[in-house]
Amino acid sequence: MSFMDETDKLKSAADSADDAAQEAADSKWFERVARAGFVANGIVHIILGATAVAVGLGRGGEADQSGAVQQMAAQPFGMVLIVLCLIGCGLMALWCVFNAFFGSASLRGAGTNAPQHRQGRRRWVEFIKTIGSAVAYAAVALTFAQSVIGGGSDSGKTSSQASTTLAKAPGGLYILAAIGVVIVMIGIGFCIAGIRLKWMDELRMPRKAPVSTLLIATGIIGYLGKGATLLAVGALVVVSAMTGDPEEFTGIDGALKAMRDQPFGTVLMLAVGAGLVLYGVFLSLRARYDRMD
Repeated sequence: MSFMDETDKLKSAADSADDAAQEAADSKWFERVARAGFVANGIVHIILGATAVAVGLGRGGEADQSGAVQQMAAQPFGMVLIVLCLIGCGLMALWCVFNAFFGSASLRGAGTNAPQHRQGRRRWVEFIKTIGSAVAYAAVALTFAQSVIGGGSDSGKTSSQASTTLAKAPGGLYILAAIGVVIVMIGIGFCIAGIRLKWMDELRMPRKAPVSTLLIATGIIGYLGKGATLLAVGALVVVSAMTGDPEEFTGIDGALKAMRDQPFGTVLMLAVGAGLVLYGVFLSLRARYDRMD
């Protein structure tokens, strides 16, 4: 067999794989089952928000994603629900990856993707947003998977160990501070998106006025609650880096509890907890009304 024949076979196999990936990205069935990821993420945020409210009122609990999943596991049929949520988030992450590289968010379509042009910048923003969503859903899926495989872990301790390890690397504290700034910027982005209603462009608004009003209200308040949580997390990362004490960063739980200890912190934490609950409701509604195109 000649070298050219082997090359042609490899090219044919690559083209077939590419066609299959594009077909998967355009598959309506894939899209429909992936929508379960919205519901799974919504459940996590509802439990997380309820726990934040409880902690704000002085009760115990771990106000982070792993704590929310552990509470799910403690309920009747909780492990079944966790497995279903794991599948949903995993499929959503996979759908985002396919969409980013082969679907509507891909840079491969017609038109320019040069950053110096407006259309090109829009395409890059959409691509990066889709990749970011894939990472976010993969992270939630990993939290569910840890519960299924090993019964979960102390995320606060894990966050502290990770930040300490990073801080020991050359320039680690600067990298840690930069990560905190990025998280703060994402939090600000969530707050701005909530106020400007930019997320409405991604939805098919329901015709029934009560449902439409509920979707808009939960979206606005939910985005603000999610944004405030990320702001608190990012601020804690920056402070831990600036003080040279990365062990102080203990994830969402530590950030929310640090918020509670500030003046008017209890009221603020109750508001953020309620916002996270409503963000979870919004995500559950989004499973039905997101365009996903």
